[in-house]
Amino acid sequence: MFLYIILECVLQMNGERTVSGIFHLLKGKRSSQTLQDARSYKLDQYFGIYPSLSKQVLQAFIKRAANEQLISIENEQFAVFREKGSDYLSNYKGPFPKYFSGMAEHGNVRDFQDRLQLHIQTVTHMSVNNPAFLPIIEQLKVQQWVKQQFSLNKARIKDVEVQLYLELATLLNQLTCLEAELFTSRLTGESVVGETRDQIAQDHNISIQDVDVLLSHVFYFLYHQAKNSPSHYPELARCLEGLSSSSLITQSAKITYRYLQRGFSIKDIARKRQLKISTIEDHVVEAALVVPHFSIRTFISEVDERRIVDAARALQTKRLKKIYESLEGEFTYFELRLVLAKEQHAQKEPTSYATS
Repeated sequence: MFLYIILECVLQMNGERTVSGIFHLLKGKRSSQTLQDARSYKLDQYFGIYPSLSKQVLQAFIKRAANEQLISIENEQFAVFREKGSDYLSNYKGPFPKYFSGMAEHGNVRDFQDRLQLHIQTVTHMSVNNPAFLPIIEQLKVQQWVKQQFSLNKARIKDVEVQLYLELATLLNQLTCLEAELFTSRLTGESVVGETRDQIAQDHNISIQDVDVLLSHVFYFLYHQAKNSPSHYPELARCLEGLSSSSLITQSAKITYRYLQRGFSIKDIARKRQLKISTIEDHVVEAALVVPHFSIRTFISEVDERRIVDAARALQTKRLKKIYESLEGEFTYFELRLVLAKEQHAQKEPTSYATS
């Protein structure tokens, strides 16, 4: 699945972004450029799905794809799709990555995943009155949440265990055998220690990266099922309690946004915050990309906005340099980025992004 995702990113980006752009997308780098790339190239679903990915691993897969003539590398950094790549995607028989929703949910899914794993470990131990175990999740906030759940449900812990089993068995049966096996192999419970990623990769003759993205995909699936049908999956839905809508706008951009709301100019904000003007401009683009109803009229007229949008559509490109040159340098790169960000936001409104 990992190679499939890489090739889809290359296909969508169409040689207009470097391999680093794919890396930052999959890692979930919360920069205005990466967020804009996710929207521009319709790759929202893959944003942040692989936070532990390293540049070396991605480069190895890119090199493999190039050696197999699935893609070609131009100027040592731009990946371009080739006909064999199309054949690979068309003939792909593995699990299809249809449940990812990284841009909207990556933070919540990560919390859900940690809670569920530790919840299963705790329930299976406590149902046989065995409190002596080493938690597989080290984050204190997750441990505190699981302890609270146990305190609330310790009188019916065996019922909780049975319900958890039934819910997981029902949902895993809806996935591929490979995904179900990977998920169950990874779980740790009473008298059962989950296999390492290396062990699972060796057992199934797949890469560690495939193990990672397939497991991530399973948790996205479970998350959505619990969120959409909490009455059917009450124990899984329990792991969603208190998780709010994720906020993609970075903390620094939030501060800039509040200054904008108070009427401060970009130069004023840069001076007050002792930051570069280019940094503040990045924040404005970020806000335009993810904040509902954000107005860019302070920075550019409606007529000029329309001209930039029309130019981008006529050229069928997201590359700023081409748009800049076609408009004969009349607009700054900031204005181009801002307009394209707003246009992408208008095309696909995200799910409730908080700015407070």
